[in-house]
Amino acid sequence: MSAKRFLLIWLLFLVATDPLLAHSPIKGMGSFYNGLLHPVFVPAHLLLLIALGLLIGQKGLSENRLSFAVFLVATVIGLIGAWFSVGGEIEIALLSAAAIIGLLIASNLPIGVYLCAIIAALVGLLISIDSAQETLSGTVKLLTLLGTGVGINILFLYAMGFADYFNKKSWQKIGIRIIGSWIAASSLLVIALSYSDVSLK
Repeated sequence: MSAKRFLLIWLLFLVATDPLLAHSPIKGMGSFYNGLLHPVFVPAHLLLLIALGLLIGQKGLSENRLSFAVFLVATVIGLIGAWFSVGGEIEIALLSAAAIIGLLIASNLPIGVYLCAIIAALVGLLISIDSAQETLSGTVKLLTLLGTGVGINILFLYAMGFADYFNKKSWQKIGIRIIGSWIAASSLLVIALSYSDVSLK
């Protein structure tokens, strides 16, 4: 399939779908699968997970085992907090973190293993706490949060693997830096639009 045809199908798919609320379940899907897809349907989560995966992945998977382990533990702790609906609206904080990490990727600054681990812990905690499902309860809520945890880690691993795989040649490294700059620009644009919307009200 050519790139143009794929883009056309993707755009038609976006136009044809009904609007989705960030924290509402998708009709016709089980609780676990709703949770699994949750990070993909929340733009702030998606941008931040891709940014973190690219930041850590471009340094090599073997050198960042600590970051992944810390991210996994932070995600579990955050999901426990999400069960009790800890935290409020933190979308701006998530977008700000995505912008900062995107700029770190674009600038190609040397970042140590421990700093990467701290960043991974903060991102894992913030994203999972923001995944609270206030309208759900009992087994449905548990399965949804379990699926969310799996989805968060899969998306993070895919971004990490992508950055590690495309980190062999200089032009590939430049491509990763360009993606980082796009993430930073997208995050800052959404923040600016949200503040302009508030000011208009």
